[in-house]
Amino acid sequence: MVHIKISKGLDIPLKGKPSGNVQLLTRGGESSPLATPAQISLDLQPFEDIKLKLLVKPDDHVLIGQPLAENKANPGSFLVSPAAGTIKEIRRGAKRVPLEIIIDVAKEESYYAYPKIEAERATPEELIELFKHAGIFFSIRSRPFNLLCSPEKKPRSIFVKAVESAPLTPPAELHVMGHEKAFQMGLNALAKLAKGSVHLVYRVDTNLRAFTDAQNVQKHTVEGPHPAANASLHIQNIDPITSVDDHVWTLSARDVVAIGHLLLTGQHFIERIISIAGPGILPAKVGYFKIREGFPIAALIAGRVPKGTMRFISGDPLMGKKVTATEFLGYNDTVFCAIPESNEREFLHFFRLGMDKYTFSKTYGSGHLNNKNREYDFTTIQHGEQRAFIDSTLYDKVMPLDVPTMLLVKAVMAEDFDSAVKLGLLEVDSEDFALPTFVCLSKMEMTEIIKTGLQQYSKEVLA
Repeated sequence: MVHIKISKGLDIPLKGKPSGNVQLLTRGGESSPLATPAQISLDLQPFEDIKLKLLVKPDDHVLIGQPLAENKANPGSFLVSPAAGTIKEIRRGAKRVPLEIIIDVAKEESYYAYPKIEAERATPEELIELFKHAGIFFSIRSRPFNLLCSPEKKPRSIFVKAVESAPLTPPAELHVMGHEKAFQMGLNALAKLAKGSVHLVYRVDTNLRAFTDAQNVQKHTVEGPHPAANASLHIQNIDPITSVDDHVWTLSARDVVAIGHLLLTGQHFIERIISIAGPGILPAKVGYFKIREGFPIAALIAGRVPKGTMRFISGDPLMGKKVTATEFLGYNDTVFCAIPESNEREFLHFFRLGMDKYTFSKTYGSGHLNNKNREYDFTTIQHGEQRAFIDSTLYDKVMPLDVPTMLLVKAVMAEDFDSAVKLGLLEVDSEDFALPTFVCLSKMEMTEIIKTGLQQYSKEVLA
């Protein structure tokens, strides 16, 4: 067992943090649960880097778990439907790339049936074929480059992230509670597919026995502020990546539950635990909620947002994407948050004490106070535009990975990938640069820089 303890990092003191038990989502002030909305979406945007072949068209009838799109690079690997009903619309982007499949949900839904398989008795080949057909391989990523994993390439090791640390994100335990048998079945199946070990990483103080008593895995613990839950940190400390030929799979605890549920029931797992949170949500409406995949944003904000202009985010505040009330929760997202939108520039803001504003660099007076238990009303205002790098030491205070943050970003910006690899490009993902981006005085969008660099370099070396 490896214990990872970090001190570098940051838990952002954001108002509107969720707490308590999981609730059923209700419509505004009504008491009846909103279990099934009129429409549900299959989000295709996370797969913009691959070519998909659509298998359905508008007005087609589909079942829960039915294949809707195929990965052209891995024939037989499908994305499956999160609902049963009728295809209402296929939304497309530039060059007619499909972005979303909207489904009108039927009053009575049925499941697409898959064979029930006992992981212990199944061969790796049988598991791979089932996972390809049932959409499992669209939830497993491969390092380096954080690409969709290739079912044909057996991983050196598999990392299961059973811990969450990003702001407002539900604890991993909430996804597994009530599904302990499915979680262990999922781990058993993964153990059949790895050359080496399945590494289960969970928070050191967890009391969930599904984690602490898990079988067929190597168990590891982690403690510290965000980004303690990032897979890059776990991999670097347990089984480091050294070359482009390494193949390490990563997935979340919920993904493991989905695998086990498929094996036990032969059905696609549609349940999702999310948080509705942030300073733009009414305090009485913040919390953890049980919903379904592809939920409409309009149903999440009904009766929960005060008057005023808000930025809605599908995903956590650091890595989520901006959405509108007519859109849907993202494919992998377990957070919906709202932050007040600010378009007005404050006059001479840099001369103000700023006792009510958060600062990591101690630019404002609040940075010199005891902020241990204080939370702040963040808005979207940035107080300035992009400028030259100012202070690289700030990045090192929130980057626990053994990489020189500013030098790596500069190498990627210059497209000097030989130097970038020596500086640790193969060991990182864009999410690892979310905190450096947050504290950056230069307003550099480091997450986008690293994401673009990884995509460019992967095309060079994997072509």
